[in-house]
This record gives sequence, structure tokens and C-alpha cells, in this order.
Amino acid sequence: MRRPVFVAGDLSGIQDYVLGIKAAGKAQAKRLRARSFHVEILENAALIRARRSLRVSQKRDILIAGGGGFLLRSGHAVGSATCEDLHRELQRQVFEESGGELGFSMGWGSTVAEARDHLERGKRRPWESLLSNGNGWSAEAWHRPPISPPCPVCVRLRADTEGREPSACSMCRQATRIGERLTTWRLLRPTAGPEPQSISALGVHFGQAAPSSPDAFQVRREIPRHPSGEPLTFEELAEHSTGAARLAVLKADVDDMGVRVSQIADADDTYRSLRRFSKDLHVFFSERIQEMAESWRQTYTLFAGGDDLLLIGPWDKTLDLAGHFHREFRAGPGKRYPGLTFSAGIALTPYRVPVRHAVRRAEELLESAKNRRGKDRCATLGADWRWERHRDIIANGRMLASAARDRAASRSLLQRLLTLLDGSSAPGLRAARWSYQVGRAERLSDPVKRWAESVAAFLADTDGARADVAESAASLRYALLATRSS
Repeated sequence: MRRPVFVAGDLSGIQDYVLGIKAAGKAQAKRLRARSFHVEILENAALIRARRSLRVSQKRDILIAGGGGFLLRSGHAVGSATCEDLHRELQRQVFEESGGELGFSMGWGSTVAEARDHLERGKRRPWESLLSNGNGWSAEAWHRPPISPPCPVCVRLRADTEGREPSACSMCRQATRIGERLTTWRLLRPTAGPEPQSISALGVHFGQAAPSSPDAFQVRREIPRHPSGEPLTFEELAEHSTGAARLAVLKADVDDMGVRVSQIADADDTYRSLRRFSKDLHVFFSERIQEMAESWRQTYTLFAGGDDLLLIGPWDKTLDLAGHFHREFRAGPGKRYPGLTFSAGIALTPYRVPVRHAVRRAEELLESAKNRRGKDRCATLGADWRWERHRDIIANGRMLASAARDRAASRSLLQRLLTLLDGSSAPGLRAARWSYQVGRAERLSDPVKRWAESVAAFLADTDGARADVAESAASLRYALLATRSS
């Protein structure tokens, strides 16, 4: 009996590639959409090329697809030479089509674990097959064409010098054109060759598809628009926030995904459970989340698929949306797969700051949430908390903001209380100073009084639990942002 061969592929450097621009305003939004879309097309093209080379015709042999990678099972006699040739060719094409900003790695073996281990080793040397010639490193391959003058948008490729002043490189100009066309694209399918308005990646052509097409896939992009249909700029999106004109960048993914995949693969040698698990997650992140984001109408989706998510929206709306995502996840994949959780980091930023900086901050916040015991957390507003606390923390912030607007609590009082929680006073004095500040306030609404009394109670109890202090401070930060003048 012929033993199957498992092949795993993965695109690397996705975040740096998508965010590798510095232009602000409308052009930034278009190029972000286009680069994110390009990653998705490369992902689909790599999967199609691998299926063709490895003669994987049955969809049941696609064990994992999405999130920048795939895992296939081939029942044919596929040798290492075939895998090596495919790996080398895909690496070369990904390198050329992304200007070297994206990497592609592949691993194979007689078991899922062996293929994934091989892939992880390859990801540590992403360009080995391009930079070596079989006898060692190839000196010629290390030399790249000069980029002077650099593109003013990505600063990584050579600028167009045909005009009076250097302008964007051909890749950035193409990204802008694709970003404009993405506002009308809904479904794509692989085609036999070039078609009007089609695009290509890794030698595979894609054209617009009807919903009934068997090979159609959704272009997963929610784009907030004006009533006229024109996409909103990041500045206009930030102005939909309450109070401060800020954007929120939300980055989230499933906790311990690799461990769960290995457990499912080891427990079922038919791999049906692994296919179902991968499909459930991909449908949730690529389709269900898009439906939820579309209902909000104020969210840019940079990427959503596999087991992770990156989106941008008005800061307060995004905080609400994050809680909604978690409730839907818990009722869906989290219920079908007990113990499955996800964490998120949400960075708040002025719209004028290049979004790549906020994404890096969101990634740091996500890592801090995942490093906490139990994971399953949200990190933002200077704190992190278990998801079951999210609604109460945001509700308290909204209540405090409403009181400040109604003059039932002054902003200066909220700022003084936040300073106390942030540690300006000795721990043993915080409870007394908190009660003093609250007691001298001329007018407080009943909800504010009840909230302040609950905080005073845990501050008095050995100066409060650390989590309670951080969560109360987060509510105060929310209120101060929500009442700040635009």
C-alpha cells in the first residue's frame, strides 16, 4: 500500500509586506487593500500550483487552507525531487512578484508532524533554494539591481524616473490600481488563461466569478464607504469615532493553534477532523467576521482568514466589535471545539501616524495577552483582561463618559482618579485619596457613585487586586478619550 506524502506550505513576511508603505490618507488605504489582496491571491495561487504538481485532485486531500498557508495529502508516488522542484520554483516566483518582501517555505514528509517540522526548519532559511546552487552559496544570486532613487511610497524598489520628479515604483502604482478595483470585486475564480480585467499570480490567472461557480472564492474585503459609494479615507474613518478622532487596529488569532492541529491530526488518521477544524476556522475568520464587519459599515479589513485577523476602524466602534467577535467565536468554533480560545491586541492611534506603527503595537499587545496565564484575553487601553470582563469594562467607560458630558462628573476628576490608579500615590494611601477625591466632588450621578464605591472597596482591601485596578483604569481611559474634543 502506497504511503501518502504530506506537504505544508507557508507565506512569510505577510505583515511587513502589507504594511510596507508610508503614504498617508486615501492612497494609504488603497495600497493596504491591494497588498492584502495580493497576499490572498498568492496564497490561492500557491495552493493551486501545489495541487497540480502533486496531483491532488480531491478536495478532501486539502487538510488546511488559509491564513497564508496550506497542508495537502498526496496519495501518489511523489518523490523528494518533485517537492524540491516545486519549492524552488514557488520561492523564485514569490520573490520576484513581491520584490523579495515575501518568503515562501515548504515542508514534506510521511506524516503531518514530519511535514510541519520540515516546514518550520525551512522558515528559518526562507531563501536557501534561491541563494544556493547545490555546491554552496551562489554569489550572483546575492546581488540585486540598484534602487536609487527609491520609491517614495515603499522605499524598497526603484522609483519611476520618467517624469520630472521620481514617482512611485511600478509595484506601488499597480497596488493603487488594484485597490481601486477591489471596491467592486466580490468573487474570483481561477481561469484557463488571461481574461478582460483578470489578474495573475505565480502563473495562475484569476477572473471575476458568479456565485454559482464551483471554484469561486470570496474577495474578503469590507470597505467602509460614503453614501455615494466612495471609500472612506482613514481620516474620515477616524472622525466617526466618539470624542477623540482615533483609529483602532485590531489584531487577533487563535491561541495555541499549532498544538491543537497536532492533537487533532494525531487523534484521527483519516484527517477528516483536521479538515473540518480548518474549514470551521477559515469560514469563521474569512466569512463570518466579514459579515459582522459589514454590518458595522465602518471597518477596513486588511486580512481575515485561516486563524487570524487584522482590521482597522474607529476606536470605540472597534472595541465594541471585538467583544462581538468573541461572543460569536465562543458560540461557534469555541463551542464545537471545547477549550479553543482566541486573544486580541487593539492599538489606538491618530490617523496621521502610518498604520504600520499601530499594527506593530497591536502585535505587541497581542503577544502580551497570549503570555498571560490562560490566554483568551484582550489587551488595550493600557491593560489586558479576560474576555468575560470586556463588556463591563467598556460599559463602565461609556457610563463615565456620559456622566462627564452631562456634567455629572468632571473630566478633571476622571483624570485625577486615573492618576491615582496609575500609581502616583503610595499603595497604602490610594484608597484614602480615592475616597477624598470622590467625596469632594460637587456633583456625581448615582451610577458614578456606585462605580466609585466599588473601586474604593477593592482599593481598601489590601489596596486592591492588580487586575481590578488595571480594569478600572482602562474604563477611565475610555471615558477620557470619548469626551476629548476632536
